[in-house]
Amino acid sequence: MKAIIAFLLMGLTMSLWAGDSEPDLQNNILLNRLRLNTQLEENLQSELQEEVKIGASQKSIGKAVLFSAVLPGAGQFYAQSYWKALAFVAVEATAWAINISNNKKGDDKTSEFIDFADQNWSEQRYWSYVYYKLNGRVEDPNFPTGVYDNLIQPDEANRPVIIDEVWQTAEEDLEPFATTEYLRGFSHHLPDEKTQQYYEMIGKYPEQFGNAWADASFDVSYRGAYGGVGNITPMNDLYTTMRLDANNFYNKAGYGTMIALVNHLVSAIDAGFTTRSFNRKQVELTYRQDYYFGEFLNMFGLNLAF
Repeated sequence: MKAIIAFLLMGLTMSLWAGDSEPDLQNNILLNRLRLNTQLEENLQSELQEEVKIGASQKSIGKAVLFSAVLPGAGQFYAQSYWKALAFVAVEATAWAINISNNKKGDDKTSEFIDFADQNWSEQRYWSYVYYKLNGRVEDPNFPTGVYDNLIQPDEANRPVIIDEVWQTAEEDLEPFATTEYLRGFSHHLPDEKTQQYYEMIGKYPEQFGNAWADASFDVSYRGAYGGVGNITPMNDLYTTMRLDANNFYNKAGYGTMIALVNHLVSAIDAGFTTRSFNRKQVELTYRQDYYFGEFLNMFGLNLAF
């Protein structure tokens, strides 16, 4: 390969000398040849460096790393590694598609289980159950024994439920007694607002909140956990399943976020190496004299470094 390039380069010798003055010639033939060869090598090297500078300018490694840290693949594109850039962009797009899609599914499932809870789990039934379980059994003088007896009416499941106009007042009277001290398994405080914790507890702790589902009885002690383990009502079971489905979707969305973060990091690191590789591409002229058949021949070549 070098011999071919050397042959082509010799054809360029005249044009390279055209713009430069020839070195002063001496009577010494070998010295003249050496000086001519040196002049030729300098001219060729100058021309090649100019071509390299024009065709392949140096890239900033810092910029490449920053570009890919912000947008994966941008640093590779900057370093003219287009296939790598496309690969990192594809991974980024896939990661965010996973995130957005599963977040949307999680939000839809969350709205579904919230609507289901609002329709089938009642704070009115919950505090009515607390009163039903404790009325006449607590000797604490602050407990409103018998106070709400005449304000109770059977609901659709024939449970003694405090009427709508009064149950919120009853909640304030009964809340201090909704504890493990008075009722087994009653260790949680029901939030005043319908927060994320509110919707978690009414399904997760059937020992305390399970009797307030529309298909529950006041005379049954419910217990269990997610997935129908133990003794919970069908509504409670369906509700916890919906919440699990929502959480699974959000977990998958989190995987998409993790993939995107890793993609940013890997792309930034790779952009640095890719740019360094780009900058190391250079063309170098080589020259030597080889002795053939009693005569020194000028040999020129090109080294491509990657």
